[in-house]
Amino acid sequence: MRVNICRVQFFVVYYTEHTQHISSFSFLPMRRPAVLTRPCLFVLRAAAGSALLGIAAYAVVQLAIVLPTTGDTLTGQVVQVLQSQEDVQEYMERRRQAAERMEQIRLERELSHAAAPQGRGDNKMGVYLTASSAAKDDFLQETMDRLIATGGAAIVIDVKGSFVYFHTSSPLAGELDLVRPLYDLPEIVTKAKEKGIYTIARLIASKDPVFAGRNPDVRIKHPNTNVTMGDTWVDLSNPTVLEYNRQVIRDVVMSGIDEVNIDYIRYPTEFGRIALTGAEKADRIEQFVRMARETIDEYGPSTRLGLSTYAILGWNFPVNLEPLGQDVVRFAPYVDIISPMAYPQTFAEGAYYIPGVHPRSREYYLVYRTLTGYAELLGPDHAHKLRPWIQGYFMNNRQFRDEAEAVFDAGYCGFTVWSAGNYYDVVYGALPQLTVPERCKA
Repeated sequence: MRVNICRVQFFVVYYTEHTQHISSFSFLPMRRPAVLTRPCLFVLRAAAGSALLGIAAYAVVQLAIVLPTTGDTLTGQVVQVLQSQEDVQEYMERRRQAAERMEQIRLERELSHAAAPQGRGDNKMGVYLTASSAAKDDFLQETMDRLIATGGAAIVIDVKGSFVYFHTSSPLAGELDLVRPLYDLPEIVTKAKEKGIYTIARLIASKDPVFAGRNPDVRIKHPNTNVTMGDTWVDLSNPTVLEYNRQVIRDVVMSGIDEVNIDYIRYPTEFGRIALTGAEKADRIEQFVRMARETIDEYGPSTRLGLSTYAILGWNFPVNLEPLGQDVVRFAPYVDIISPMAYPQTFAEGAYYIPGVHPRSREYYLVYRTLTGYAELLGPDHAHKLRPWIQGYFMNNRQFRDEAEAVFDAGYCGFTVWSAGNYYDVVYGALPQLTVPERCKA
């Protein structure tokens, strides 16, 4: 059998007495991944019990394929078994429809995306929407209208968390049943652009419980014992993790989105140091950030890449790098936007703000000090990329305005507002009361 140099999806089709079965394998090379640039599909047919595959009915062993021209060894495991010919046809039809939809999106994007300049990304003031909120047409419309009326200009939408929340052509997402389409992403992007709203896709990286639960090989493992560390967090340097997220990011970018913001781009803190230094963790995380940058550059160079990061790194970087591996200094050259999550609620009371010693209110100082600390950390080459998250929950009008004014006073222009429940009445009331610096209006 001839095997081309490409990323391989492998379907083993075998038969029992009455039923045809297809088991899907996804392969990535153990070395020289740069040569795998395009998807392929190979179908191998064999009768049940074939000595060629070493399988019996309802059982498929792990395969190892060696590419003859490179010597790369490919391995895989069963990720889906289709129990009937109807299942096979339905699966392939879903794949065909998704591919057609993405091709349509690509053509539409070529015609419209370049014609709608995005302007700056660092000066946008916007709010976060869950996938469920974005799926409610009336709520989405009201959010955009109220933002426009009060001076806001951006929405952040969840596109991937435990599942992918829009129609994606990702083979891995389809095979592992990770797609729960709640809305039409290209349609939302188009509507937002018509209103002058900047669109940001929030993609969760390392905390991926369903993916990790269905594919144990992608979980974070102890480097010495190879024992998995829970069933929630994935290894961001794992080839399958990289490929799954690459496929999703590709489709997000092709929707015409203005920015992809990656959240949970870190190691979990509940496992301690797990025998890796902060630098070693950053080595693994950097592979994911680099993949995201390369994917965006390939499919939508005008799309911005952002990271959501821990605010505390701006206060004491060396200490907090060790458990997190979130080396913002190292990652900064890859990205366009850096978003410290400067939520006053997450800072211990009495530990970071002293009334009468530090200026103004607690809300003001904690945001201001986070940003000035980040600015010193990043230096002049990258500090201009800062656009923080600020707190939108448990806030009154004055407290929220203090947060926003701290952003302006620290030398920055934009922010996104986090409220897990998407309650923004206080925000809509406070935004028109802000005095936005002239430098932020360009």
